[in-house]
Amino acid sequence: MRKTQSQISGRMNRTGNVRLFLAFAVALGLMALIIMHYSESYESLMPWKGSELNRYVAPDVKPWEEDKLIWGGGPLEGYDMNAKRPPFASQPKIANRLTYEVKLADGDKPMGTLTASVLSNFDALASWKGEFEIDGRRYTADMWEDVFTKKSLNVFSGNIYPLKIYKDSKGEDRKKLYFITRGHYELRGAEKGDVREGAAYVNGWVSKDFSAEGTLSIPHFDKDKDLILQWGPVSPQTK
Repeated sequence: MRKTQSQISGRMNRTGNVRLFLAFAVALGLMALIIMHYSESYESLMPWKGSELNRYVAPDVKPWEEDKLIWGGGPLEGYDMNAKRPPFASQPKIANRLTYEVKLADGDKPMGTLTASVLSNFDALASWKGEFEIDGRRYTADMWEDVFTKKSLNVFSGNIYPLKIYKDSKGEDRKKLYFITRGHYELRGAEKGDVREGAAYVNGWVSKDFSAEGTLSIPHFDKDKDLILQWGPVSPQTK
């Protein structure tokens, strides 16, 4: 049975429409890839594959430049284990909560007490408290919640981040496990209205023997001067 001219034309039109649709879909896909490649969203998704090949070294990056490493900010959606990447085989296994308590100092000046914890669910917590002097004035750091903003003060939360590799003047150590936390600090002076406050970060590295070291960092603490207080190495508390 011969096909009519109209049937042949209709089939050709349908075939042409399908090809046009496929070409359009491919073009859209390529355009999306190009946009993602030059956008921040693509860059923020790329490192979170959880492979040894995606590990990186960045010893000079300040903690406040690592906000994207903290869960809850959005970029880690779809990351392994619901945005919680477990440590690599070479890194310490956090079977139980590790808690560290250490005295902070700026040179020879005491700066209160830092408590940091790394949890078995890969979360990390920290807090800062104490009384100390800054520029000859007395300040108090205490853990509390602002009743108006509902913001927890001098309390920090975050997570481990296994992809980052430790490096110092001696070289790299791929066995150490990185963690980072962020929060809001508030120091109250003895005089009414004398308050220092802003964003602060507590980060650290857990070694295979479970000792840890790190920093408490406050950007622009004194005008354009950052405050970075080193802590550790210190062993975890025992029950």
